[in-house]
Amino acid sequence: MMNKKMILPVLFTAILLAGCTTNEKQETKTIRYGGQYYPGEFLLKGQDFWSKYDIKVEHTIFSSGSENNEALISNNIDINVGSDSKTNALFTAIPDKALVIGTIQKGDRYTTIIKPDSNIKSWEELKGKTVATRFGTGAEAVLRRYYEENGLKWEDFNYVNMNVEDMPQALESGQIEAFTAWSITPEIAEANDVGKPLMSYGDIALVPVSIHTTKEFAEEHEDLVVKFLAAQMDKAEYIKQHPKQAAEIAAQAAEQQGIQVSSEAFEKAFDRINFEIELNKEIITAIEDTGQFLKDQGKIDNIPQISYDTRYIEKARELHESKKNQ
Repeated sequence: MMNKKMILPVLFTAILLAGCTTNEKQETKTIRYGGQYYPGEFLLKGQDFWSKYDIKVEHTIFSSGSENNEALISNNIDINVGSDSKTNALFTAIPDKALVIGTIQKGDRYTTIIKPDSNIKSWEELKGKTVATRFGTGAEAVLRRYYEENGLKWEDFNYVNMNVEDMPQALESGQIEAFTAWSITPEIAEANDVGKPLMSYGDIALVPVSIHTTKEFAEEHEDLVVKFLAAQMDKAEYIKQHPKQAAEIAAQAAEQQGIQVSSEAFEKAFDRINFEIELNKEIITAIEDTGQFLKDQGKIDNIPQISYDTRYIEKARELHESKKNQ
């Protein structure tokens, strides 16, 4: 039989263990999220959409999709985002582990910018002229798809491989006649009256930016994944309903990151791009089409099989709707 001297320590220990268990359950799990320099990412930096769903997010903005993918592959982050070409790269690297759970943007993400006083109306009129893009990016891929569908060739133009941050100044100085880049560089040029849009390419390719995780993380942390997606839906809804305020918040957040982008540029991007958080067969087909195009261009050897699961986004939509009035 246990004596009284033994009972008190045992009870005290039991109380401590019960308290620890309760605290562990109350602790908010932190999601390690890898973003990129996309317009909506800066709104996420400046506005707290996470606490409403009782989650914390370590939000790292990577300078490239390759770095972002490597972070997910090496388990340094739990969830990341990437363009259609980077989705294909991720599934090539970890075909049995990767999973698409949604998108953060799609449509007119790439824009060709010409001089503000230019009379050029089409790519036909740019033949023989010096133009710029960043080689090896989605911008190059979408241009090649456009040329292929419209009877043009890459060699019809004098191409310069240029960093996107240098493009507006090169256009203003007359070094180039046009440049093609992803948001938010085109909108910066527009907002600063350095250039105007010739065209965007949403009707050529959907070019979705997908949300990736691993099958293991999604299965083990379904509740967190659902809440993460619901918060992203809040962000997308805020952009749609309050574009001006969203642009001001994003501009302030960018400045805190040491990046100077005006609220006018963000507002143009928020108006141009589709930020709806969704996942369907059309999106997966668009990613697979990009894989086929990359293979046809000799960029990849094989088209990877893209795995996706709509259960998480469906549950997130239900949660998002239930929290609307909170």
